[in-house]
Amino acid sequence: MLYKNPDYLIERRVTLHVKDRKKCAFIADIIMAQCIIVCLGSVSILACVWTPEHSTLDYDKLTRIMYLYDAAACGYKLRTAKAIANLYISNETYGLDLLPIKWQPALTTVSTRFSAKTRKYIEISFTFHFIWFFLAVAFRVIIKNSTDTRSLKITLGVFFYSCVFIIGFDSSMAVVYITHIKQSLTKGMILRYSGWSTEMKLDNYDDFSGWLPIAASACWLRGFVIFMLNLYFCRVISIIRRKIRRREFKKKMAAERYNPFPEPQQVQASDKVLVYRVGEDKPHTRQ
Repeated sequence: MLYKNPDYLIERRVTLHVKDRKKCAFIADIIMAQCIIVCLGSVSILACVWTPEHSTLDYDKLTRIMYLYDAAACGYKLRTAKAIANLYISNETYGLDLLPIKWQPALTTVSTRFSAKTRKYIEISFTFHFIWFFLAVAFRVIIKNSTDTRSLKITLGVFFYSCVFIIGFDSSMAVVYITHIKQSLTKGMILRYSGWSTEMKLDNYDDFSGWLPIAASACWLRGFVIFMLNLYFCRVISIIRRKIRRREFKKKMAAERYNPFPEPQQVQASDKVLVYRVGEDKPHTRQ
């Protein structure tokens, strides 16, 4: 008689353990808090809160005009530096052996606008984190309440790839901002490139100001600590996904292992049957 393991006679649903559900809930809570902080900071920049008019410290002024306050978008009219257009030097030599002076107008250019670019990046980041927030809410609700294996797998997969996308976006922005250091070596360079050279005065124009793009890059990486925590969250979600696939595989193998033996079927004998005798290698035909 064939005895089967009674545990495999009961259909077991592949689902998450309570410990894994708590981990997912904690991950969703931390990510929702990150999204709220990022969105509030983005709204403050887009709403032109960081005006540099009343700031007193040099680095505070430069941070605002470099990244936090876009004069053109916020309606602040900068006074452009006046070109020396009214200064003409006569080329009359009065018969003397002199070479005439070639006159050229003075040029005052703004080669880049960090604040305008930052505003565009902030708008993109706000959109991404707004979507990520609602994905985190849906992730928390489904993981907490659902027992369907298919829904759990899809939810974990979507949220995992959304986390990877946000991490990649923040990393690319950090690389972009660290390259700004070549245009912000001194405080005077920031004023010249930003267009605020006639609006703002500083205590020392030759001080090193490369700390500002380094700080901006660190902010995009969420101070490195939260960035590494997000990487750890991706690893945890990946491990949970592998656990579900492993349990599905074990369930499938167990079901195939304990299938009942097929019923015997009668096979009609043919007219000629090959038989072996003990100690013989060649079969004999039995009619």
